[in-house]
Amino acid sequence: MKTPCFDIVIIGAGPAGSAAAYTAAESGASVLLIEEHEKIGTPVSCAEGLSRSTIKDYLSIKPEWISRRLKGAIIRGPDHEEFKIEYPDVGWVLDRTIFDAALAEYAEEKGAVIKKSTRAIGVENNKVIVRESGQIREYRFKFLIGADGVLSRVGSWKGIDTRLGLNEIEVCAEYLLEDINVDTHYAYLIFGSCYAPGGYAWIFPKSDNTANVGLGISPLKTKKRAQQFLDEWIEREFPEAKTKRKVFGGVPAKILKKFSGDDFFLVGDAARFTDPLSGAGIANGIKSGVIAGRNAVLKLKGKKDHFKAEIKREILKEIKYHLKIRNIYVELNDEEYRIIFNIGKKLFEGKTTRDINVREIVKEVLYSSPRIFWRAIKDLF
Repeated sequence: MKTPCFDIVIIGAGPAGSAAAYTAAESGASVLLIEEHEKIGTPVSCAEGLSRSTIKDYLSIKPEWISRRLKGAIIRGPDHEEFKIEYPDVGWVLDRTIFDAALAEYAEEKGAVIKKSTRAIGVENNKVIVRESGQIREYRFKFLIGADGVLSRVGSWKGIDTRLGLNEIEVCAEYLLEDINVDTHYAYLIFGSCYAPGGYAWIFPKSDNTANVGLGISPLKTKKRAQQFLDEWIEREFPEAKTKRKVFGGVPAKILKKFSGDDFFLVGDAARFTDPLSGAGIANGIKSGVIAGRNAVLKLKGKKDHFKAEIKREILKEIKYHLKIRNIYVELNDEEYRIIFNIGKKLFEGKTTRDINVREIVKEVLYSSPRIFWRAIKDLF
C-alpha cells in the first residue's frame, strides 16, 4: 500500500497547529493535522485568558468562543490589599473546548485533513510514524510543523534540545471552581509568597458563579508542590466551592537556540513561545502558527522564507524582554512585591486605561526602588 503524502504535516491541533493548518491550506497546500486526543480542545490545559491587544492583528474572536468578557483586573498584594485596573474590553476568558475545536474545523473547511486519536511516535526520512486506531501507520511530508505543546517531541526528533531546567519553568496548578463569589468581569492577579512564591496566582471568571482559579510557582523558591499552595488558598478563601476540573502542568521560560530547520518549524509552546512573564500562550501560539503556515508554503514553492525574521519581530522581541523581567521577578521577596503593588496602585487606581506598557511600569519601579534597581541592573542593561 502506497504511503499517503502531504505537502505539510502538522503535529498537534491546539491553536498553534490549527492556525498553521488553515493558513497553509488557504494557500492551496495539502495539509495533514494530527491530534492525539479524541476531542480537540480537551483536556483543557490553561487559564483560557486572552487579551485583545495581543491577537487583534491575527484573529477575530467570535462571541460563541467567549465564556466571559473582561473589563479589567483586580490586583492583590502580599498583604491582601487590592486595587482595580479599569481597562474596558481588555480581553476575554475563552471556552477552550469550543475555541480549539472551531479553529480546527476552520482548517478542515479550508481543505486540511484532520486525524484525531492519532499519536505521532516518530519522524524519519520525511515520514511521520503514528499510532492510529491501534495500528502503526506512516504519512510522508514535504514539510513538518511541530505544534505538540510544552512536552513536544518533534523538537527532540529534529535534534533540538528542548529540555527545561528548574529555573526555566513555572509549575502550575488550576481548578475550575463552582459556587465562587468574585467580581465576574475582572481577572484577579495575586502576588505574594503565601500564594505563589516566584510566580503569581489568578482567578479568571467563566460565568456568574464559576472561575478558573490557579497559580504558578518557581520550583526553586519552595519545596511545596503547586497543588499544595492551591489547596491551602482555596480552603482559606473558597471553602464552600465545588471543584469541577483540575489541571496541572508547566509553563516554559526559555528561548530555544533553534526552532526551525530546512524541512520543519516549531510553533507555540513546542517552540517555547509562551510569554515567560505572564505564562500566556494562546496569542503567540496563533501568531507563530500563522507565520509558520505562510512561510512553509513559501518554502514549498522554492521561495525565500521569512519565518525566523517574522518570529523575532512579532514574538521573540517581547519574550526576550519579558524573560529578563521574569528572572528578576522570581528573586523578589514580599517587601519588594509591596513596593511594586504600591506603584501599580498609584499608576492605575481610580483611572481608566486603554494600554498597559510593561516597559514604562518597569522604569517606574526601578526609579522608585534603588533595591530593585541594583538587583535588576545586571539583567536589564
